[in-house]
Amino acid sequence: MIIVTNTIRVEKGALEHVVRQFTGSDGGHGGAAQHIQNVDGFLGFELWETDLPDADYEELTVMSKWESAAAQQAWVKSEAFKKAHGRKKDYREQKRDRKGILENKITQYQVRHVVPLSDRGTAHE
Repeated sequence: MIIVTNTIRVEKGALEHVVRQFTGSDGGHGGAAQHIQNVDGFLGFELWETDLPDADYEELTVMSKWESAAAQQAWVKSEAFKKAHGRKKDYREQKRDRKGILENKITQYQVRHVVPLSDRGTAHE
């Protein structure tokens, strides 16, 4: 299993706009959350807001889990990915339209070990 994160630094006040784009609640292109659900090899998707009370920016990390790197790469190259991210324009024009985004960093992790949740219903006395 692999996990891919996209950590996005945005201008103060722009975080909710970016969240709405990913969740599809912006009324736009549907958001990645809607388009990714039925992709082969997809295991999960979360949005994490970084707690930065004293920073002059906000930060959101998009986390997705995949069965393999090949499954994640197939998603990135798919038409569904382009549609989810509203990619219809020339890349330079698309980059100018990324409202409030200052920068982003994509990181891929290979999961080496997972500790499953224990049975929480068992009482220990």
